[in-house]
Amino acid sequence: MDDVKQLIKDGRIKSDTAVIDEGALTLTKGGTSPYKVYHGWDIASSLECDERWGRSNLELFEYIEQQNFDDSKLEEVLASVQTEDHHWNWFKKSVGTTGDEYEWFYLYAGSEPQAACLIYHPKDSALGNSNIFYVEFLAVAPWNRSCLVRERKYLGVGSALLKTALSFSVNKLGLSPGFSLHSLPQASGYYSKLKMVNIENRNKDTLLYFELPQLEANKLLGVA
Repeated sequence: MDDVKQLIKDGRIKSDTAVIDEGALTLTKGGTSPYKVYHGWDIASSLECDERWGRSNLELFEYIEQQNFDDSKLEEVLASVQTEDHHWNWFKKSVGTTGDEYEWFYLYAGSEPQAACLIYHPKDSALGNSNIFYVEFLAVAPWNRSCLVRERKYLGVGSALLKTALSFSVNKLGLSPGFSLHSLPQASGYYSKLKMVNIENRNKDTLLYFELPQLEANKLLGVA
């Protein structure tokens, strides 16, 4: 693995991506910033997610440690930090998901990966007789997550990437509008706000299974 990583850093492994969407993200402090969504297998971008996001998490926890919070405040602060996916290794995920049934998406703004998404298709819908896609993994950069000691940099990053993946699945893959996923506990509230439906018989332990109904999918695409 280390040899492969060095080849990537030397620019000897080329990506297979294309820009499929562009737009503007809202900055928390005001204003907007342009973004691009890249589609395709790109092990270099996955490695960049690991390195930049991992470094950001370390910096956040170092900052928290330096504040010398009392036990009660520290517990409150740590509870607000969303790190349930910190163990995800995007580099290894890229190595293991090269088949045609997988699609990769990366959202970049300010020359940094702001979010990444891996989907699997086709997936049977639990809400109807149709094929949709399944979100294997979706994450936004640590600096785009709310917590008590750090303000988010960009707003709506995850939703922007999901919308692009949904549009791609309908227009390029011929799938029905909609998608499903198993949610990490801290993300369940977000998916509920998207009006995704919990399909209880597909839950896995603490991971709730959500599916976006076709009507809500069309609203997300702006065609309802």
